[in-house]
Amino acid sequence: MIMERKKEKKPIRPESVLRRMERMMGGAGKGKDREAQDLVYDAWEAADGDEAYDLLVRAVELDPTNVDAWLGLMDFEPVEDDERIEMLRQLVDIGEKNLGKRVFKEDKGHFWGLLETRPYMRARSQLALRLMELGRFKESIAEHEGMLELNPNDNQGVRYGLMSCYLAVKRLDGARRLFEQYDERKYSAIWAWAYVLARFLSGNLKAAEKALQDARKQNPHAQAYFLGHRKPPKSMPGSYSIGSREEAILAWDILQHAWKKHPDAQAWLGAQKSGTKE
Repeated sequence: MIMERKKEKKPIRPESVLRRMERMMGGAGKGKDREAQDLVYDAWEAADGDEAYDLLVRAVELDPTNVDAWLGLMDFEPVEDDERIEMLRQLVDIGEKNLGKRVFKEDKGHFWGLLETRPYMRARSQLALRLMELGRFKESIAEHEGMLELNPNDNQGVRYGLMSCYLAVKRLDGARRLFEQYDERKYSAIWAWAYVLARFLSGNLKAAEKALQDARKQNPHAQAYFLGHRKPPKSMPGSYSIGSREEAILAWDILQHAWKKHPDAQAWLGAQKSGTKE
């Protein structure tokens, strides 16, 4: 799981990035798409925030329908939650139009394998995660499920957010399908701790206790974050190893949306004998 680095923000402009996007795309067709995408790649590699911003602006001037460029520009300017959702939905629609219906029909099942599909998938992933963060779980589930249908190999790690949403709304049937489809409880803290919550929500406390023992073995650092005994850092780790504190932080970051919806599960967890690293 790779986290994007934060860019230094530019001064606030009177015209929001959403309104600028709507204005520039009004009636515009695709422009110099290859050249624009190359500028986006250069922006991702730029060490300086101002340089990256300028490259992204040039990209949307060349091609107002460049999804990745607009996604990048959102990181530089304050965007309210409702406005961000609106913009992300528009970018998903633009990405879909850029690809055309044929791609969705013929390449369904291995979407991430095509470079041209990735801007659309990145926009849809951001939309799904933002909806989850806002507690709009049913909407988020629809986006997550749609992406997994297009790319069940799940190169983006879509399944983790989907699992959190399923558990938040107690969709145990959906959670069970994911556990069966992606068998990784032995080496994934997200999966191990999701399984603990799933067993608790099913009402099988004996199975939940066994799942908790296994989760503690898989990552001995995680319980401290799940109980609130240790606070995660302000910025998420860029990488992790199995069983590490970094993995524990990332597991809590994804699953907190589910666990916080079920305070009785957290109370039960706090009542269990620890035996783990604080």
